Amino acid sequence: MRSTNQYRGSRTAALAAVLLVGLGVVPPIASAAGISGRATGGSSVTVGTWGATASVTSMVFTTSTDQTSTVTNSGSIALVAQSYSVTVSTPPSGTPTFKVFQCAVAWRATRCSGRTGTQVGGTLVANSTTTITSTTTLASGAAAYLQVEPTGVLTSTTVTLSPRVTSPTQLRAAVTTNQ
Repeated sequence: MRSTNQYRGSRTAALAAVLLVGLGVVPPIASAAGISGRATGGSSVTVGTWGATASVTSMVFTTSTDQTSTVTNSGSIALVAQSYSVTVSTPPSGTPTFKVFQCAVAWRATRCSGRTGTQVGGTLVANSTTTITSTTTLASGAAAYLQVEPTGVLTSTTVTLSPRVTSPTQLRAAVTTNQ
């Protein structure tokens, strides 16, 4: 004759076997449907700032000698373009013109790594304000090197550079990561 403890042990073992078999045949969709599943992961959103700062914003030309300015991405978001509002004053005499060139490295003796650099915008004339745009990508803290090249300067003429960054068109798209 069996004892009560032996009977309970057999019954518990049989119940455990049925439960294990039952769990093994539960369709995988049950977990996804939320019956007993759990979601993991997520995404992070980063908030940042954007902007560009020029080392020299006002240049006074008295001769046709090139002048430079370094533009640094002063924000925490990478830029895919930067615009510059360029104002050329009215000189007392003459009709000087100006061109802006950009280089990825610092200018040396009016040369960009042995070349002339990439022109940004067209020819700028006296008594004008023009917005020009560079499509150079700048990581946060990275710099672009500008050179303003005058032609026909006879008397003092001032060129003012004001960097502008337009959101969201000039910001690098955010990267979403799942964790």
